[in-house]
Amino acid sequence: MTAQVRRLPGQGCPHCRAERCLYEEHLNPGLHENHRCAVLNRLCQAFDDFVLRADVMGLPDEQAQALWEARFPATLAKEGNCQDYLPGDTTSFPDCAHALGELCLLAFPLCPGRCPRYLEGWARSVAPKDGSHD
Repeated sequence: MTAQVRRLPGQGCPHCRAERCLYEEHLNPGLHENHRCAVLNRLCQAFDDFVLRADVMGLPDEQAQALWEARFPATLAKEGNCQDYLPGDTTSFPDCAHALGELCLLAFPLCPGRCPRYLEGWARSVAPKDGSHD
């Protein structure tokens, strides 16, 4: 019988959220657009397209706002679907269990467990704030 060695879980690591490794996002926040929620990306793109068309047409801000508010339910119905959506326990949009702010946790790799980054993050969290050492 052969034993299998497994890594300890990454619980307590500052980069581990819901068993996903957010190290790359913490290293360069916002760099990878594919880490953002796909629904939010599509809605932002639809809004940007709308604003460009409203500017070209010379619509006043109040009129453009009223048009967007009238169109938003249809836009949300078209662009607001995600096959991985899982209801969350928040009252904020998109209220998905996989959402962490504007990020989609499913876009990140699984946490490998206690890796060298775990130790670095842990050491930073317990290091004295004044720079002194024992």
